[in-house]
Amino acid sequence: MDEKKVVTSDEIRQKLTDLINLNEIEALIKSNEQIFDVQEVSYRIKKATSKQKQEAYVKRVEKFTELLKDKKYILENELKKIYLERGIDIDDMVKTIANLIVKRDRIMVQLGEMIKNGSPDNELETFKNEIIELNSIIQSVSIKKTSLLELSIEQQVMVYTLSHLTYLLVEKKDGENWVKCWNTLDEFEQASEELINRCTYYVTVMSGLIE
Repeated sequence: MDEKKVVTSDEIRQKLTDLINLNEIEALIKSNEQIFDVQEVSYRIKKATSKQKQEAYVKRVEKFTELLKDKKYILENELKKIYLERGIDIDDMVKTIANLIVKRDRIMVQLGEMIKNGSPDNELETFKNEIIELNSIIQSVSIKKTSLLELSIEQQVMVYTLSHLTYLLVEKKDGENWVKCWNTLDEFEQASEELINRCTYYVTVMSGLIE
């Protein structure tokens, strides 16, 4: 009788992340830097230093105070109340996202057990597809919630802070050297949409700002 292969926890985790395509995000979260090309130019993003984090925090406080004094902008809780009066429950969206994450994570545990027990690939595929579908729903609800709240002071401040942090962290290759990509925040904001989106994505994930 053939001996049953013992599958280690690391192997289970590796196959699980492979199945649901989380390797890139996981690598970015753990990485201290990311190098990539956009339109044949090499860029590098390194995790923020304490000094850079402090600078971004100061800018965040300044922007929050500025918007709080401006009556055109409202706080997130005030915006939620307005939406609720129109039948849109933001807090319910938050609960929905949390419940879906719990369900997804439970299926991921089940999938891990199936991998451990050597279940056939077609059965693993069924669970994988269910996880992908749940991730898609979570993303869709999260995008809707963020879109609805984007006019709030908190969201405006978050976008500004992320932009400032991205401007601080991105470098580009100049010959054999890495140099700061932009001299000012205005220069960053004038960059191509492709470059801004790519850089912002990396900074968001590397800084742990994704939900």
